[in-house]
Amino acid sequence: MSELESGFKIGDVVAMVVRRWPVVVGSAVIGLIAGYLVFAAAPTTYSATARIQVLAFDDAFSDTKSAEVDMSTERDLVKSDAVAEAIRTKVGLDGENRAILRHITVTTDPEGHSDVMAITFEGDAAKETEAGANAAAEGYLSARKASAKATTDKALTNLNDDIVAANKAVEEATGAVNAAPAGSTERTQAQARLQAANSALTQLQAQQTKIRQFDPDAVGIITRKASVADPVTSKMALGKAVGVFGLFVLGGLAAAWLLDHRDGLGGGRRRVEALLPGASTRLMPGAEGGHATPAEVDTAIDRLAVDLVAGGTPGNPSSVLIIGAGMEPPVALAEELASSLTFAGIPALFVLAGSTERQLRHAHMVTSFADLVTSGASIAGPAGLPAQAGEPALASGPLVAWLRPKGSPEAAGLLRRAVIDSLVTRAGRERFEAVVFVAPSPSRTAAGSALGQWVGRTALVISSDDRSHAEAAAASLAETDVRVTEVVWT
Repeated sequence: MSELESGFKIGDVVAMVVRRWPVVVGSAVIGLIAGYLVFAAAPTTYSATARIQVLAFDDAFSDTKSAEVDMSTERDLVKSDAVAEAIRTKVGLDGENRAILRHITVTTDPEGHSDVMAITFEGDAAKETEAGANAAAEGYLSARKASAKATTDKALTNLNDDIVAANKAVEEATGAVNAAPAGSTERTQAQARLQAANSALTQLQAQQTKIRQFDPDAVGIITRKASVADPVTSKMALGKAVGVFGLFVLGGLAAAWLLDHRDGLGGGRRRVEALLPGASTRLMPGAEGGHATPAEVDTAIDRLAVDLVAGGTPGNPSSVLIIGAGMEPPVALAEELASSLTFAGIPALFVLAGSTERQLRHAHMVTSFADLVTSGASIAGPAGLPAQAGEPALASGPLVAWLRPKGSPEAAGLLRRAVIDSLVTRAGRERFEAVVFVAPSPSRTAAGSALGQWVGRTALVISSDDRSHAEAAAASLAETDVRVTEVVWT
């Protein structure tokens, strides 16, 4: 399922983490500390290893020599009851054989190029672990020697029976040879039987000699005994520590998500509504994470633009403050509102009361707003042509114009009520029906708090990237008694 079908975006999660990074980072740090404490509280585990060279002995009981030892079988034989009993006797461990054998790990060459087997014993004490590894190795060798001796004894017993039968066959064949006439066919056949009986007896006697020469103790050698064990990292303790850390991180992400979406809209819509009880809430299409069409967005912006400047007339313009919740003014939304007002034929003057990296086309730089309102020139620039033939030319210049301070709003004299009142009055004379101020968050600069007390309507704009700062912006406006008429979530 795609992101559009599921309504889930990785970018939304990343943006949420960026907005609530103190919660996520704090939970990760706490999880790291908790995981370390869990790991440190785990009992220390020791590990010791003994190495055994496993030798084949099958060639002593057959005419063909075995090519190699079946190491997989020998690895399984280490986990036998005999080995468990040897460990219990030497180390003194309690419990069932199965519980004792859990301390053992057997390692062999996976490629089968080596006949050396490593027996590792893990325990809670260094001496105990060392003794356990050596006891396991000795117990395995003892069991293998016992098996070799039992096999030898059984083979010799079977050979003795075969040799007795072979001797009897030789005696019978000898008697037949002596009884048959010389040169007869019967004598020739009896001599052949005697020769075969002697050959079988010789083979059995040779095999008996070979088995008797076999030493059952030569089935394996401890090439290296286990030394004093070193502490090792417990996989279980490490897993618990990682699990605790992961749980805290997941808990932090859940807490961040709840903080960011605790009322159905990131940034705390209910908290903002509580701080600004007199403001109406407007949700722009796509503000709640849905996917809006361009037509829906354009319609919503047109409606917002008309509602914000409603009530203005060419001689008595309405004054509006659009204030954002972030470091920069909401210039992008202001430009869209300007386009909507242009399309609606409503003359409006936009005044940037902050700094932005966004490029504003056809914006007039103002060094001093006080000089601007007292000069005789148009505040919006040169006069423009009428929208239709036969209509009078607009003395105030373009239908929608932008003014921006050359430096800061304070340096340009924009934060003086007399200047603001004079600017609105001049805009009315030049046939503008609305003066729209665009300012950044009031918790960042003083422009928004000052302008909000001198304009007729204030709209707080909260974008998806600034929702983590929405409460701070709303609180600043409430503390300075700015009457916010509308909160716009984009």
